[in-house]
Amino acid sequence: MSDSALAAPAALINVTTPLETVHLLWSVLREEGHHAAVLRAAELAAAGVTWQLHADLHASAGRFEEAYHSASQAQAEAGGARHARLALFADALARAEVARHHSEIAVAAQPLATTLEWIVWLINGCGAHSAAAHMLRAYRQRAPHDARAPWWLAISLGALGAAGGAGGASGPGAREERRAALASAYSLDPAVDPALPLQFVLALREVRDWTAVEHVCREALARNPADAEMAWQLSHAQWQCNDAAAAEATMRAANAASPGNADVLAAIGFYLCEQARYEDSAAMLREALAVNPHAVTPAVDLADLDLRHGAWASGWKRFEARLARDDREPNNIVSVMARLCPRWQGEALAGKTLVVHSELGNGDDIHMVRYVPQLADRVRQEGGRLVLCVRKSLHALLTRFYADCVSIEDGPLGAPDYSLPIMSLPLVLDLQPEQVRGDAYLHADPDKVSAWREQLRRQAPQARLHVGLVWAGSPTHRRDEKRSIARATLEPLLSLADVIFYSLTPGRAADVAVLTAQGYSVCDMTAQYHAGFDDVAAHLGALDALVTVDSAPLHLGGALGRPVLAMLDHVSHWAWGNEEAQPWYDSVELFRQPEPGHWAPVIERVTARLQALMAAGATSKESSHAAHPAVTG
Repeated sequence: MSDSALAAPAALINVTTPLETVHLLWSVLREEGHHAAVLRAAELAAAGVTWQLHADLHASAGRFEEAYHSASQAQAEAGGARHARLALFADALARAEVARHHSEIAVAAQPLATTLEWIVWLINGCGAHSAAAHMLRAYRQRAPHDARAPWWLAISLGALGAAGGAGGASGPGAREERRAALASAYSLDPAVDPALPLQFVLALREVRDWTAVEHVCREALARNPADAEMAWQLSHAQWQCNDAAAAEATMRAANAASPGNADVLAAIGFYLCEQARYEDSAAMLREALAVNPHAVTPAVDLADLDLRHGAWASGWKRFEARLARDDREPNNIVSVMARLCPRWQGEALAGKTLVVHSELGNGDDIHMVRYVPQLADRVRQEGGRLVLCVRKSLHALLTRFYADCVSIEDGPLGAPDYSLPIMSLPLVLDLQPEQVRGDAYLHADPDKVSAWREQLRRQAPQARLHVGLVWAGSPTHRRDEKRSIARATLEPLLSLADVIFYSLTPGRAADVAVLTAQGYSVCDMTAQYHAGFDDVAAHLGALDALVTVDSAPLHLGGALGRPVLAMLDHVSHWAWGNEEAQPWYDSVELFRQPEPGHWAPVIERVTARLQALMAAGATSKESSHAAHPAVTG
């Protein structure tokens, strides 16, 4: 839904100079600079257009002597319109304080209706959202009860953020200002625009204010019970609060109000799965696919259920539906490979090159790369070549596993004949559950491991255990809020004496600083991960164990054969099944939530497991000393 269009005013703002000319000079100013805009204004003045525009351009840049000279040749006009133009031109020159100043003068010098007409033109006719924001802030001071002003301000700030932002417009401060503007507009008049409630809800989601999300959604649904979008937003808030049953009920009510919506049925199926009601979930997902056989989400969710329960013949085939997504960015690897060469459908590969490439997350790549050599053998037997193409962060590590490996970012990809997403390997190889082996298959650089061991010894010589720690995954993951753990929840684990924890996730320095200030032994050495996962692997090789949520380091630790204590949410990824046993990695132990959102029992069990590891280490040392007594004489 777009929020970038406003209703056109009844009449254009009454200015001496046509708006088309103002727009032209503003465009030249932004695209070619001040000098080019001044030259164009002089040309226009020579052709009969007022010299006032020439004067405004100089004044907006602080060149007042030139401005005075040009203005002396122009016919006088209302001050409000002139200051409005000065604000527009100053904003184009990134002179925000000057733009703010002239916006305030313009609003004070002209009728409010005239200011509104100018603002509408700035947004709709000019696309000058930054200038519009200055004008709207000034307008709100004079008309604090007009809901249009904060709503239009939110529109302009949203447009600036989507475009990358000017002057920090996409930063936290601008997002907070936009949320405040939406809240103000909603409190003044929720019906000022049909798009307002949803935009407000989406802004509230950014700060995880689920109570407010629920309030706004319920008000919207009271007006229109068949609003599937607002029902979905309400259900999402309920799910985030660990009430999947309430989320299911919300979407069932939406389905009753307006039956036959495949997206609504798919949402019901998803929430049934989140309650571990897998058979009911599968039935609902099939119902959604009956309504829309081409729907991607229910097909992929149904594939996950098949895979979870060992029905891999149907599951891998159904999982191919993920490739039909139409929301990928042009630079996404799947999009890039689709433009480069056709997807392999089993064609003969004699004399051909097949590229198997990264697709989903880094953890998925690590999980499935084990099957690349098996397919490569088949390709070689046919007389072809298989090239592995992965993200740069994985390249150094995976090149040691499969030599014919290139990075997506650096290439060279050349001109391959076919491509295959790495998550399609199980389908191509007809992989079945009984064929999975849990042996380690990746290896860290031994020299790097030795260097890390020495560094850790110097870092904390008194520590009895050095333990890697990952408590959150990628925020873009669909279920990241479910698989990640709040920092405070970790406190019983972090309170273990004689254990040093190492955050393995770059970008968590602020969290680590808070934990360190609280007295916990947590280190962040991720700045040394110059070669991506190759350095993470070496770091893991020097640690005694890894405690992690379901994220890429879990797969990495398992693939390296390192001891991993995996903390899983109640439902979790299909690969981990429904209990606490899995075939993929022999060195990985699973610790699953007994109920959604209940991390405390998991933390308690993992803490006890680390204590057992310490005790086992102490016993081993004592046995070693008893078997090799010191020689005396």
